Amino acid sequence: MKSIEQRRPDSIQQRRPDAILSAVFPILVVFLFAVFTGLPEFTPVVRDLRPLFFIGALGLLAVGVTGRFMKVVSSPIGKALTLFTVWFIICIPLAIWRGGSLVIFEDYWSKSFLAFVLTAGLISTAAESKKIFHTIAYGVGLLGTMALVLHRYSEDGRLSMPGGRYSNSNDLAWTLLVGLIFLAYLFLQGGGTRKVIAVGFAFPVLLALSRTGSRALLIGAAVLFLYVFFRSSGATRAKMIVAVPILLVGLVMMMPKQLRDRYTTLFEKKDPSQLTASEIDASGSSDARLELLLDSITLTLNHPFFGVGPGNFQVAQNGLAIQRGEPYGLWHVTHNTYTELSSEMGITGLLIYVAFLVQCWRVLSSIIRKKYVTKDVRVMAKTLQAAFLVMVTVAFFESFGYDVNIPIVAGLITALSFIARDQRPPQDLREKIEEPPAQLPEPEYEPAWSGRLY
Repeated sequence: MKSIEQRRPDSIQQRRPDAILSAVFPILVVFLFAVFTGLPEFTPVVRDLRPLFFIGALGLLAVGVTGRFMKVVSSPIGKALTLFTVWFIICIPLAIWRGGSLVIFEDYWSKSFLAFVLTAGLISTAAESKKIFHTIAYGVGLLGTMALVLHRYSEDGRLSMPGGRYSNSNDLAWTLLVGLIFLAYLFLQGGGTRKVIAVGFAFPVLLALSRTGSRALLIGAAVLFLYVFFRSSGATRAKMIVAVPILLVGLVMMMPKQLRDRYTTLFEKKDPSQLTASEIDASGSSDARLELLLDSITLTLNHPFFGVGPGNFQVAQNGLAIQRGEPYGLWHVTHNTYTELSSEMGITGLLIYVAFLVQCWRVLSSIIRKKYVTKDVRVMAKTLQAAFLVMVTVAFFESFGYDVNIPIVAGLITALSFIARDQRPPQDLREKIEEPPAQLPEPEYEPAWSGRLY
């Protein structure tokens, strides 16, 4: 008989899916596809109808009816995110501009928390989890294609979308980079048709990424490359060493000079008298980011417990600038998720959020180490680990504290932890493991000293 470790992964027993959950699962597919493509946000007629609100409400009702809501919020990740939401609400009446904090809660964080609950609550099987991975890949592939077709560029030459959160080039780059990881999953784990779709979508996503002009993107891409490189086989590493430089050269050649100048400011400092107009803009952006970072730290120290209020950093920074004798502030976000949270929700809010991130990483690590999970679940966990690592790294250079992407990935991690927990070894092996060891007979001992000399 084969040992327990040698049994096939597909022999692992899994809990049967709930009939109601299976019936309402398409709600989540539609919801996440709409979120990642951004279609309802930049389509005027559809945006006015607020389809995501009604889809989300229907999905939340389904989560409540099936009894999954309490299971989700009482999970390690759910507890941390729920506590963060409670602290957010506490900070609203204490904000320097309560109306601004209320808008951030209604328009951003409430939707992000809802996305977490729906994602964690409506996925009940590994097959459904795979479908969501594919949905995200298709959605981001379509997003990159639409961005190139619509061809909307800002004054500094950066690609964006005509409305919604993707009207910000940094938000667009953030989603495209995360989506690229799901496209890689689609290619590596899918059949022939899915491989073709993944390759077809990868090109517009990469091209759109390069044209967003996001310098944080380069750092995130470097982290992703290192993660994949050190976790791959020797043959795969050799292919990456050859393919990645060729891909980068190709993207740089297709990139407008204005954006190339912007990216080069990340690696070198030039004499101000020798800078081009685009380099001056990019250099000024770097200086402004440093000032925003320092001001966010100052505001954290001035308001260490409750912060200045969610979404209130721009207002508070304007006050600091005026106190320094400047005519007005920069009126930009902090460009650092962690100081965004510490300045707006205090050190308390930051610690809760960091605890939430730590829980996500711990749950992922436990799934990967778990002996009795199928290969599909382990591969999905590693994919989420790559996406999560990229997100928490890019978060050091952009303000994504209330963005929906991290809660969605946290929801996927939570759902996958439920699936992994329900997977067990086959009954015959389980009985063999659980049965008590046979009692050994008492040994007969010879006395060490018989009292005789011979």
